[in-house]
Amino acid sequence: MKKITFVAAIAFAGFFATEASAQTAAETPQQTQAAQQGNKQKVTQEQLPEAVKTTLASDVYADWKVGDIYKVAPEAGVADAKETYEVTMTNAQGQTGSVVLDAEGKDAAEKE
Repeated sequence: MKKITFVAAIAFAGFFATEASAQTAAETPQQTQAAQQGNKQKVTQEQLPEAVKTTLASDVYADWKVGDIYKVAPEAGVADAKETYEVTMTNAQGQTGSVVLDAEGKDAAEKE
């Protein structure tokens, strides 16, 4: 059941990434990249909050190897926005995916 939730979260994130891509098609690639890097900061696994570390160590992600981790600052002007952590992962079959967690280690994609 937990693996199904993870797969659903990846599919959900992919849907929003596609939708966001379509909405920003008018922007130049340089503008988009600058905006994305402005609120993202690459961090190490040791720099993560304990709750996020615990979630990544759970059975749900046991078959996944953690790759790049980004701390994403909340967007300015968005009410109740919180920082999140975007974690890319790879499994034994070479499939990649990403999950967005809040500071409490909960799936932040469900809130969108």
